[in-house]
Amino acid sequence: MTSVERSSGLSRAIRWRITLGLIVAGALAGAMVGVGITVLGKIVAGAPPADAANYRWNATVFGVLGACVGPLVTWSALRRVPLWRTITEPLVGALVGAGIGTLLGSGVLFLLLTPLGAGAAVLRLERRHRGRALPPG
Repeated sequence: MTSVERSSGLSRAIRWRITLGLIVAGALAGAMVGVGITVLGKIVAGAPPADAANYRWNATVFGVLGACVGPLVTWSALRRVPLWRTITEPLVGALVGAGIGTLLGSGVLFLLLTPLGAGAAVLRLERRHRGRALPPG
């Protein structure tokens, strides 16, 4: 057991299980963002509604992105935040950002506000939970 594992109280097996759960949850959240921004992106672009292949492609791409980024952000910046919040709040932030971009009718704002919404949610969570103790392991 390394000093980090001793200090956090988490065994390697538990860390792997948590990471696997974060990968799965990140993939699901990313896929939901992909579906949501497909609808909103079509509205902003004035394009016809998406077909099933478009939804599948975007859900897959954003699901893979969520599976990669979710654990990385959670372990590096959101260790003190409840797990359910590390998944749901950035998801909601991304969709709110995309929704604002859609309401403003700007493709550029849509593309900028979607990741900024997720990033703002991560920053808010990190700041809100900064001084809290790590959960018992």
